[in-house]
Amino acid sequence: MNRPASPPSEPEIEVAVLGPIEIRGAARAFCRASARELVVYLAFHRHGVRNDVWGEALWADRCVAPSTLHSTASAARRALGRSDKGVEHLPRSGRRLRLGDTVRTDVERFSRGAADPDPAAWKEALGLVRGRLFDGLTLTDWAILEGIQAQVESMVVDTALRGAEHALLLGRGEEAEWMIRRALRVCPFDERLYRALLQAAEVMGNRVGMRLAVAELLRVTGDGGHPGTMASLLEQAPRWAPAAGGGPARL
Repeated sequence: MNRPASPPSEPEIEVAVLGPIEIRGAARAFCRASARELVVYLAFHRHGVRNDVWGEALWADRCVAPSTLHSTASAARRALGRSDKGVEHLPRSGRRLRLGDTVRTDVERFSRGAADPDPAAWKEALGLVRGRLFDGLTLTDWAILEGIQAQVESMVVDTALRGAEHALLLGRGEEAEWMIRRALRVCPFDERLYRALLQAAEVMGNRVGMRLAVAELLRVTGDGGHPGTMASLLEQAPRWAPAAGGGPARL
């Protein structure tokens, strides 16, 4: 993901992809799905892209006429509108398109929070996660092939694990579980997240939660057919876990 050196502190438009696609702050609704997808694509190609390149990314299964590319770009430009200074958010630039610096993404906002040394910023960043990445796009092959989706998933998971570890050290099991659940929305098949869920339930003394976390872990790892695996994983936790009321809770 290419990022400019000094992004504005408050963008006028935010392309949100950490869940169902939203383009916040646009002047009007997008009349074409392809125009909206173009804006999302350009938001992750900050240095601009030639028309033939973004056309191939959005219509990988067929060739499109130059007139289609032109009308798609025009529709995106109209929907985005102009900045407070009267400049188009998607400037006209011949055969190459580049979004203005007034347009940013929620991934960039997440990245800044994740890089902050304050654990509170990690939690705030995780609050940006609303669901599956790029949910609602017709075609996301470009995000997968270019490694963008994997990068974002990794950043979210690492932030959640780091935040959960910090919360668990303070005995905040519910906070740790909340952060892990946020990451699971983006990456539901990461075994580390389910193990962290088990730790969070352990800290809360939640016996049912521990068994549910193990069951989810077994489903993800494909070990559900081995009866001894559940018992083996539960044995990794202390035999006695602090109950919510302060007393011990037997597993």
